[in-house]
Amino acid sequence: MMTPETAPIASLHQDPANVRKHSERNLASIKASLARFGQQKPVVVGKNNVVLAGNGTLAAAMSLGWTEIQIVR
Repeated sequence: MMTPETAPIASLHQDPANVRKHSERNLASIKASLARFGQQKPVVVGKNNVVLAGNGTLAAAMSLGWTEIQIVR
C-alpha cells in the first residue's frame, strides 16, 4: 500500500515527455475543484520527483499559490 506524503511543490517536476496538455478551460476546472473540495487524490511521483500522474493537479495547485501537495511514490 502506498502511503501519501506531503511534498513541497517546488521539489516536483512536470514530466517533459507528458503528451497530455491541459487547456486553460480544463485547468480552470481543476483549480475550481481544488478550491472547493481540496485535493482528493495524491499526485503520483516517480524517480527524481517527476510527476507521472497529476500534472494538471500540480499546475492548478501552483497557480492557486499552494506550496505543498500530497503525493505517492
